[in-house]
Amino acid sequence: MKVLINSMMTIVLVMLGWISINSVYAADTNEAKNKPNILFVAFDDLRPLIGAYGEAEPKTPNIDAFAHDAVRFDRAYVNYPLCNPSRAAMLTGIRFDNNHDNFKDNKHPKLIVKQTTWPRILKDNGYWTATRGKLYHGNVPSSEKHTWHVAGEFWPKSRFKDGGPEIQQRIVDIGGREDQIKDYLKKGSGPGALMYASVDGPDDLLNDGKVAKDVVDMIKHRRDKSKPFMIAAGFSRPHMPWVAPKRYFDMYPADAGKIADFPEGAKQQFDAQTYKSKTRNGLWNEGVDDETAQKLIRGYMASTSFADAQMGKIINALKEEGLYEDTIIIVWGDHGYHLTDHGLWRKNTPFNISLRSPLLIKAPGIKPGDVVEQVVQNIDLYPTIMELTGISAPESIVYHGNSLVPLLADSSSSWTNLVHTSSAKGSYGVVTDKYRFTVYADGRKALYNLETDPHEWNNLAQDKAYQPLIKDFEIKMQSVVWNSAK
Repeated sequence: MKVLINSMMTIVLVMLGWISINSVYAADTNEAKNKPNILFVAFDDLRPLIGAYGEAEPKTPNIDAFAHDAVRFDRAYVNYPLCNPSRAAMLTGIRFDNNHDNFKDNKHPKLIVKQTTWPRILKDNGYWTATRGKLYHGNVPSSEKHTWHVAGEFWPKSRFKDGGPEIQQRIVDIGGREDQIKDYLKKGSGPGALMYASVDGPDDLLNDGKVAKDVVDMIKHRRDKSKPFMIAAGFSRPHMPWVAPKRYFDMYPADAGKIADFPEGAKQQFDAQTYKSKTRNGLWNEGVDDETAQKLIRGYMASTSFADAQMGKIINALKEEGLYEDTIIIVWGDHGYHLTDHGLWRKNTPFNISLRSPLLIKAPGIKPGDVVEQVVQNIDLYPTIMELTGISAPESIVYHGNSLVPLLADSSSSWTNLVHTSSAKGSYGVVTDKYRFTVYADGRKALYNLETDPHEWNNLAQDKAYQPLIKDFEIKMQSVVWNSAK
């Protein structure tokens, strides 16, 4: 309504001759020109256990260097640890639970239309917008095509996804679950394949290399330089299958890769039915032996290093164009990942390691190198981007999250440390600065003290001393809004 009133007042003033239409256009253009550029980098399945977050083994020199110029959020979470709902929530600001009661409605195009996305708001406010790679869950949905000046592809139009004859004939080392390797070799793609493949070829033989090349071209040549830009680069790695050029595997010794620790008896008590799915076979570590598991982790790290290098090319392009210092840069992962933690490989579980994701933000005027320990979430990004750019979203926009700008300015700012979460098979819960609480669909409860039990092996849900806390969490869960702009 506010925007409509302002527009009507402007029209009246032009009609009365008090201002000219050219002056209105010039004012709008100048205001847009003064907006900061934005680079949004999304990684698929990148858990925050990398160099920038204190883990020594993964080699991510570009993310690590960027962290020195940015604010690092150590306790960033997603509301649902799966690509589709996590990305839809990030783009719309709405908390999604993957529609457990109606699975036909959990497709990405149906989620993304729940509310106008923040890229669309930026375009409406004078930004030149472009995307390439995985920002949405797949290609840009038809409802979002108008959001972008360049609505680039997720994958080239081919049935092969980092597979097929051209790539397979260059594989120099391959391993993992035999059934899934066979499927990858047969189909030329395998998005859920627990396998690795070292490929003797250049970076742009694979899709993430092509994404980086296209984004660099956008920054240097294709963008409308009369407007501020918002460019989104989405990297598929380290999503499985872990296919990467050989040079990134060579960054790691043959014995690299640490299998997660577990207490005595954990294998025998493994909850196979809760975590079994069409890709998980219900076995501890999906049935792969420890030697193979270690090689798979090495493949994950090689894929992470490959994706990190592609981000580095984009950052270098900004620096070469003199744009780096004044560009807002957001580096985000769409959820966490197990990598043998609790005998699991993937995501979409209620565990802390699945829900937690990397998040780094650099913005002009923000103190670099700061670390935020507060609990934040993917739905906080929408209001943050609006505040950083000085744009007022339409009054119809509803935020399920909160702007992170106060924490960017002062990491010790007062904050509500609570995130509502959901995951596969209808589990719901909360994460706070100290606890992770979950109620499964069958009524079972789990409560973990993340300070004293960060790996979540000691379930406190049956301890009488914690019943008041559990009751408080359950009350908070009753009032939360999912899947709707309310």
